[in-house]
Amino acid sequence: MPTSYTDQFYEIDPFAPPPPGTTLNTFNFDLIDQNDDGTIGSGQGDTVNGILVTASFPGDTVTVNIPGSGDVTVVGSTFYLDNGQIFFTPTDGKILQSGSFVSSTAVSGNTPTPVVALSPPCFAAGTMIRTDGGEKAVEDLTPFDIVMSHDDRKLSPRLILTRTVTEREMANNPKLRPVRIMAGAMGNGLPERDLLVSRQHRVLLKSKIARRMFGQEEVLIPAVKLTALPGIFIDDTVPSVDYYHILFDRHEVIVSEGAPTESLFTGPEALKAITAEAREEIISLFPEVQDIDYQPEPAFYIPANRDQKKLVARHMKNEMAFLG
Repeated sequence: MPTSYTDQFYEIDPFAPPPPGTTLNTFNFDLIDQNDDGTIGSGQGDTVNGILVTASFPGDTVTVNIPGSGDVTVVGSTFYLDNGQIFFTPTDGKILQSGSFVSSTAVSGNTPTPVVALSPPCFAAGTMIRTDGGEKAVEDLTPFDIVMSHDDRKLSPRLILTRTVTEREMANNPKLRPVRIMAGAMGNGLPERDLLVSRQHRVLLKSKIARRMFGQEEVLIPAVKLTALPGIFIDDTVPSVDYYHILFDRHEVIVSEGAPTESLFTGPEALKAITAEAREEIISLFPEVQDIDYQPEPAFYIPANRDQKKLVARHMKNEMAFLG
């Protein structure tokens, strides 16, 4: 089954840009991953605004002069469409604003754009995180706190990053709206209280169905994939949200509102989904993430996009809890 995403775009070709001073306006379009492989690219039937994608160039940049903010550089992907239109969308977590074109850079590689780059994974403010001293709100955590892993190991945060998304930004870019997992929706009374996370934030699922499908009963699934289930939905009533990322020495599963959820994963696509300033902080702590052959290890197996849907469907059919 195809999967639809929503994002913001400039109509521009960074490889053949307009003259400096040209006004760039923002547009909201749907992207459809037709074969549900977790990427948007050519030759796959994928579309932007209903038009077939003929090429994808992740890594392009566009610098725009925003009134009141000055020059802002956005890292993103450029999509060439079958009708001749060319659109650019951010993959660095920035919100596009209308402004005057300054400059651009273009990569040479026509490669698919991973959909994970379209949305940053993070906790919403107010989320209670398990520490060695009890529950603590994510916004109150510091690198001096000891956070408990889901299997009771003691972890020291290396970096805690934050980003505020306003009501206007969410109205312009619905993919920034959080997913609400209501208390008990995952089974066995978990989460203990409503859990609010970004769409791509992964939660740890444990079940016999996962073992039959993947050979291991614990797997990580993005929250947005669970919205077919009762009590899990995109919350469009939240007026604004403060998102937080927690970074450890490696990818971890910690406990938020009593449920096992991931920390920030330093894979290359995840790094594209945060702000440039946050990425620079991470690189200063972990310079190896820039290495061309860097391959971070996820804390648990992350199934392919289509397998995630099958897993959810089988749980629904069998009425089985996700934390069995």
